[in-house]
Amino acid sequence: MTRILELRVLPPLAIGRLGAAAEPMDNYTAEPDPDEPLAPRVLVPAPTLRVDPDSGEIVDDKAPEQLRFTDGHGKVKPVAPFLEVWALTDDDRKLHPLTVDLLRANKLEPKDVRWCVRVGNHKIERRTYNLDDRIDADTGWFSDHGEHGLNGECANFLTGKTLPLGHARYIKPTTKYPGIRLRFTPAAGNVYGSGGTVGDHDPNVVDALYDATKGTWRGHVDEPGDPRLTIPGQIYAGDDEQRGWVSRGYLDDECDGLVHVELTVDGRKLKAYGRIGAGPPAYAPDSIPVRTIADELDQALYGPKARREDTAEDAHKVAEEVLRRALESVRLMNTAVMNGNTVDGRVDAASTMVRQDSADTGRTFEPIMAPSLVDTAAVFALHQNVLAALRSGTAPWFADVLRDHDEVGDLSAKGRRKMPALMRGADGRSLALTRRQVDLVRKAARQEIFRQENLRHDRGADESGGPA
Repeated sequence: MTRILELRVLPPLAIGRLGAAAEPMDNYTAEPDPDEPLAPRVLVPAPTLRVDPDSGEIVDDKAPEQLRFTDGHGKVKPVAPFLEVWALTDDDRKLHPLTVDLLRANKLEPKDVRWCVRVGNHKIERRTYNLDDRIDADTGWFSDHGEHGLNGECANFLTGKTLPLGHARYIKPTTKYPGIRLRFTPAAGNVYGSGGTVGDHDPNVVDALYDATKGTWRGHVDEPGDPRLTIPGQIYAGDDEQRGWVSRGYLDDECDGLVHVELTVDGRKLKAYGRIGAGPPAYAPDSIPVRTIADELDQALYGPKARREDTAEDAHKVAEEVLRRALESVRLMNTAVMNGNTVDGRVDAASTMVRQDSADTGRTFEPIMAPSLVDTAAVFALHQNVLAALRSGTAPWFADVLRDHDEVGDLSAKGRRKMPALMRGADGRSLALTRRQVDLVRKAARQEIFRQENLRHDRGADESGGPA
């Protein structure tokens, strides 16, 4: 008998995207175009599990003929990830998908699997430090296959109001799709307001949830100099008034939390959990930021330095990927504005690193690069040329101008011009790639130098580099 010893929820972290359409987004991959390698990535449809809305069963897993990001009526399709249960068994002590057959081998049925999903939206409480502003949702334990709403409750909400944070569903296993899995469907992506003493109309607000007579969120102003505040500040909708940045009392339906699963085997209660979250839709799905959560996890797994197992080819691929992402970022930027140029007579035209450096530190407000050098088309063409050179085997010379992690606060002219340029990180200072990304790019550059040396030796060069 294959005895279940432990459970896992895989993937351990799943990130959904908000959307109001009834049908979730189909799967796809974003791949470089083999025919036009310098063009934007191509979106390729991928096999997609489709769930019957009535039964909760998976009915097919075909790839769509074409991708649509909306339902054709202006509503965005949400990205609704599946979380699967895997089991460690005693026959080979390896992880296997938990299926109906594996359950039956342990004298269990799908109804013996229990789920519980708990998520929260603590953005308001994070600013006001009032626990009554915390928004939490809890499905309680369930084993059926219906939709379980994630209805966020808050002590400072209007009576009877909850914040819809999406729903969770235990997918009903079938003979063709016997795996045990749960689907998290995020919320619509709406904005909600504060009612009570003030109720002016805003067409972007779908409903008033927060009771402005109970809590202080509407009209809230951060305490100047509070070290607990996020950097940069003003990350909530508000108005610039004499007393500071004043909150309009808005809230959204993003969330994150935990998916718990438990199963009792031979009297032993086995438990596991995974993490879920929901964020805005991807409006540039053929582009990838230069630094992502995947890069953070890669560094957490393998450390900040390139390993011996990372081959020269691996390092070169990382360098090419970094450059491709930089090209994709430039495609989406107005580099003249982001550089702090005066545009159409307007000085300080947008929130930029130039404004950030000046406001935070009193540094002179001046463009980062020479204003004449940041024409978007010219910068885009430069990145294309470098990418083309990399693809032909040229060493990544830009390794020398990458910003190190301990240089994000270097406000010298040279420091501000390092790459990635014109963008900021979560700490409000200039963006740096992960240490592992930087080290792999530099490894690619070093390996290329050694490769050239080897080529010279192969061709008969003497130790001084001259001809033999």
